[in-house]
Amino acid sequence: MQEKVKKGLIFIIIGIILPFIFLLFASGYQEGAGFIKNLLGLKIYVKIFGKNIGIPYRFTVALGVIIVYIGIAIILKKGEDKSSKSELDR
Repeated sequence: MQEKVKKGLIFIIIGIILPFIFLLFASGYQEGAGFIKNLLGLKIYVKIFGKNIGIPYRFTVALGVIIVYIGIAIILKKGEDKSSKSELDR
């Protein structure tokens, strides 16, 4: 396996696992609410300088999606480099 493929797979795995790790620290889950309502209502509370700051969980999900996209782009770019080299050899 080439190094770019390994980097891409690492980015994809991190992008999937990161939101699950932060889900352990999220609060605000409502039992009967739907998926979207819970996604918008969940927050991760961080205590900074004596104040509680609530970071919406959807930001961590968005970060995970961006990281997965970067991993896919790395893998696909690897494929483009390989195909363009073979075209130049002709």
